Amino acid sequence: MRENNSIQYRRFYRTMPIPSMVVLLMLFFVPLFFTLSSAFITEEGFSFSRLVSVFSDPYTQKIMGFTLLQATLSTLASLAVALPGAYLIATYSFKGKRMILALSAIPFVIPSILVVLGFVIFFGNNGFLNRALMSLFQLEEPPLRILYSFPAIILAHTFYNFPIIMSLVSSYWEHLDENCEAASWTLGANKVRTFFSITLPRLIPAIVSSASLVFLFCFNSFAIILVLGGGPQFTTMEVEIYRQARMMGNPAAASALSLFSILITSLLLLWYNATQKKLAQSETYRTSHRTLEKKPATVVGRILAFLYTIISFLFILGPIVSVVVRSFMAAPSRSAQEVFSLKWYRQLLSLESATGHMGSALGALTNSLLIALVVAATTVPLALTLSVAIRRKKHTSSFLELAGMLPMTVSSVIIGLGYYLIASRLRGGLALSYTLVVLAHLVIAIPFVLRTILPEYRKIPLTYMHSSLTLGAGPLRTFLAIELPLLKGAMFTGAIFAFALSMGEFNATLTLANSSIITLPVVMYRLIGSYNFQGACALGTILIAVSVLVFIVSEFAKGGTYGR
Repeated sequence: MRENNSIQYRRFYRTMPIPSMVVLLMLFFVPLFFTLSSAFITEEGFSFSRLVSVFSDPYTQKIMGFTLLQATLSTLASLAVALPGAYLIATYSFKGKRMILALSAIPFVIPSILVVLGFVIFFGNNGFLNRALMSLFQLEEPPLRILYSFPAIILAHTFYNFPIIMSLVSSYWEHLDENCEAASWTLGANKVRTFFSITLPRLIPAIVSSASLVFLFCFNSFAIILVLGGGPQFTTMEVEIYRQARMMGNPAAASALSLFSILITSLLLLWYNATQKKLAQSETYRTSHRTLEKKPATVVGRILAFLYTIISFLFILGPIVSVVVRSFMAAPSRSAQEVFSLKWYRQLLSLESATGHMGSALGALTNSLLIALVVAATTVPLALTLSVAIRRKKHTSSFLELAGMLPMTVSSVIIGLGYYLIASRLRGGLALSYTLVVLAHLVIAIPFVLRTILPEYRKIPLTYMHSSLTLGAGPLRTFLAIELPLLKGAMFTGAIFAFALSMGEFNATLTLANSSIITLPVVMYRLIGSYNFQGACALGTILIAVSVLVFIVSEFAKGGTYGR
């Protein structure tokens, strides 16, 4: 009986990942095939002429250069903001430390279209920051005019990405063995010389690894460039792919441009994986935090810690809070001052007649909720079965994990382009269009949900399942009675993440969707384009609520163990 259970056990876990692998590879490779084939197949047959034509164009070369330039400068700006914070968090204890750590997680969970809206509301000519500065210094003109410019792009990317560097570097720094620094001080070196000769060289792997990840994100940036760039002068590859496919009616050129984007992204991911391996081998971590951790000893240190805390508070929370506050403001007439009002929420809920794009807000909210629910309900089982297979199959675990993470090698704009090309070849009406939107969201969400469930599954001791099988339970009963209950928390967290990703997904949806498909981020983009910022803020506040839910759930989910 036990031997029979063992055979059934191996067969059960051997077949479990097959459906999810088929679904994932079909949903990823089929649209990718449509994208890549359009770059090579012309009316005359297979040819490289389209690629030669696109990449020999000086305009395309300019876009490629600008894409690399803005990603480089954005990464350097993120480093400049993040490294002082990493130093403070890793080296000192101060009152604002916990707040900085909590605030640094916010950009991880908010959609890019929300970042764009927050920057318009906070840094705009009539934004909260300019209003405060004009009132404080009695100015008649706004002193900061950065929106729809290159500095706005760099600033938004810095806001969105510096927490990545700060978190990764500070975490690595906190667990470095401090004996090297102590020896340097004993030999007479001061703190500055010790930092540059001992500490900084040991931090280089963490800095390079985190900066590589930020460069990848900035290279694939779409919504920030599309809105805050303000025009063709600051077009990047992702924006040009969308423009060629949807505005110029030239999906073949968009497919050719996608090749460059995929190539750079793949190289960046290989480089990032190499830096991660080097990072893992570079130092022996301490299991506890640094014993030399202390409060800033000097007045200057206290002032710097206080200023960094305040600046982080304003820089991170300012745009987000501004969106919420602005959503409750409306002017009774064109010449009147804005006052507290629920006007935009009444229009959103169709309790009051709405004009322009606000008339479609309730439909967009309903669509986004339904799509997100379907994506969450579908993504979790796929990621769960993949996690089980990765844990069980030692020889093929790396391959399966790589397959699950493949969608991260392609930007969401290119995924949207692939499904757009499929939609252009099929005639299925509105139902097909919404189905393709769901599938695109599903592909984007799977790697994130897999990363949520897999670490928790690896914590479950295999002895639990072996004991169940020894006692006569079959593999299915063991899975349902032992493994699933232990994974409920991770599955719920993964579902919340998938739901939030789908609710805020903008890049692929805008590239894929036609005018009849409306989701919350798409309507927000249209409202921003028509300068109805208060209406966009009402929709943005809903996305903020979803992001806060994700943040709270992820914080509660940390630290679970199964070895008790």
